[in-house]
Amino acid sequence: MSEVTRILNHYDSVLNGAPWHGDAIWQVLAGISAETAAARPLQGSHTIWEIVMHMTFWEGVATQRLVGQPAGLVEALNFPAMPAASEENWTQTLDQFHASNQNLRAALAKLDAARLDELTAAAKRTYYGEAHGVIEHTVYHAGQIVLLLKMNGSTNRATSRTGFLHPR
Repeated sequence: MSEVTRILNHYDSVLNGAPWHGDAIWQVLAGISAETAAARPLQGSHTIWEIVMHMTFWEGVATQRLVGQPAGLVEALNFPAMPAASEENWTQTLDQFHASNQNLRAALAKLDAARLDELTAAAKRTYYGEAHGVIEHTVYHAGQIVLLLKMNGSTNRATSRTGFLHPR
């Protein structure tokens, strides 16, 4: 199995599979309402909605870097303001995140294994580091979302088990 295939399998697992750390991000997001996504159970923290938009932003940045383009960082897009808390807007935000997942996966699939140790156009990380970094970013925020759900008193598959996230 090639290293690029391993990276793709890891990404797919974190999104929809059975990753080592616990629930996949789409399992965590399943059934969250706009009201819950917009709730701020911890003063000064980001909402689930803001975190999903933030993950979408960084997947876009990583996608650009992985296809060899420099990615301009617009700070206002890093944690953009939430739209009105409606189910329609929440669905649109989830659709945007899903589209960023597809775009990132396509960029990962096109990686040249011979270039994994080279720096991306941003000259900060290698292609390998960029690929794994964005996957780790998703895992990190999945844990935050689960904690926010628990603090909000919401339940879904990810919060209905004892503890937070369990290794399998």
